[in-house]
Amino acid sequence: MMMKRRYILFFSLLIGAFFYGCSEDDNYQTRMENERKERGRYLEKNGITKKHLLDEGIYYQELIVPKNISEAKKVEVGDDVVVYYTGYFLNGMVFDTNVLYGKYEPMTVRILNRYSGQIISRGVATESVIPGWPPALLQMHEGTKARIVVPSNQAYGIYGGKGIPGYTTLVFELEVEEVRKAK
Repeated sequence: MMMKRRYILFFSLLIGAFFYGCSEDDNYQTRMENERKERGRYLEKNGITKKHLLDEGIYYQELIVPKNISEAKKVEVGDDVVVYYTGYFLNGMVFDTNVLYGKYEPMTVRILNRYSGQIISRGVATESVIPGWPPALLQMHEGTKARIVVPSNQAYGIYGGKGIPGYTTLVFELEVEEVRKAK
């Protein structure tokens, strides 16, 4: 009798976990679809098309190109890149920037590879940038300013972080102030 109760309890928990997992998956699908729709509206409103789409799923739109682009240093893997940035939600609200009140606090990003970069402070790596930044920075030259649209899977994912909710597409304006070539 005791064994029978254990089996019933075990199978009840198993079935409950199955249905809980299904509802989570449905929620995941719904939230991803909602994110895609919101991003699509933003892209359309701002004239960003498939021609701006990088292989990693990030949209890259140049806003300012240096006049002497053939002479400007291009960002490459291994370089330290001095960047000014402003991060927005799709509704235009700023959530982070290093450009405040006319004062600039440049950030240096070391491009480790196409998919990762580290913030360098006083010569030491302090933390990683979101995965959406390196592919965009590798498109840029010294003096370039661009807008990038980064889906959640290339930013803070489904769980979010640093005050950013999960399933959130982010928009950044990035300006490359200086490219310090790898030695």
